[in-house]
Amino acid sequence: MKEAFKEAGLTAVGVTLVTGAVMTYAFDAERAGQASMLLAIGGLYAVLSVITLRRIHMRGELGQRFALVRGDITFAAVTAGVLYGGGRIACLVLAPHGSPHELWLMRVYLQLGAMPEAKLLGFAVGVVAAMEELVWRGLVMRALEDVMTPMRAAVATTALYTLAHASTLFLMRMPNVGPDPLIVLAAAGTGFVFAILGVRTGRLVPCLVAHALLTWSFVEFPLWQPAWP
Repeated sequence: MKEAFKEAGLTAVGVTLVTGAVMTYAFDAERAGQASMLLAIGGLYAVLSVITLRRIHMRGELGQRFALVRGDITFAAVTAGVLYGGGRIACLVLAPHGSPHELWLMRVYLQLGAMPEAKLLGFAVGVVAAMEELVWRGLVMRALEDVMTPMRAAVATTALYTLAHASTLFLMRMPNVGPDPLIVLAAAGTGFVFAILGVRTGRLVPCLVAHALLTWSFVEFPLWQPAWP
């Protein structure tokens, strides 16, 4: 049991720290709208995804974790749709159009480079989101489940996932508006939903598809757009 605690702690803390460092790099204002932002995050999760798949394979859980059950895709799409709707409502409350806080939302989209000319960005962020979900659900949460109940592991993973995005509060702050909480709030809300989805199904496909679709939808159907002439 002592070894299990050590492995779970090193896995959870290690992924959180390295993710936090990459997020700090990627969300720096100098990389707003630049390919280097997405490449940094995608590169991180590509490496961690390989580690995750190897770990799942060593546990003998590859078939179980990636089993596709009838209705999974539909359920994932509905989950993504509900979360997207929730995101729209949250933005109407926290960053309504015409208010100073709309700058929070504008800053997020300018950082992503999510403008009409950003071809294939939606697909790219969807792939990165799927890898992100694989790592946090298939590696971090699975490691924590060895030393605590699945529900506690879900809560702990959500807290760590949120913490990994904490630097965006200050990196994307806008003058006279203050720290930008949107990325952190999104990480906490969606992270918890996907964690519960993982606990309830015991599989990864619904989580991966839901996260990918949700992130894709935020780019293809943006919550904020510039007023083009």
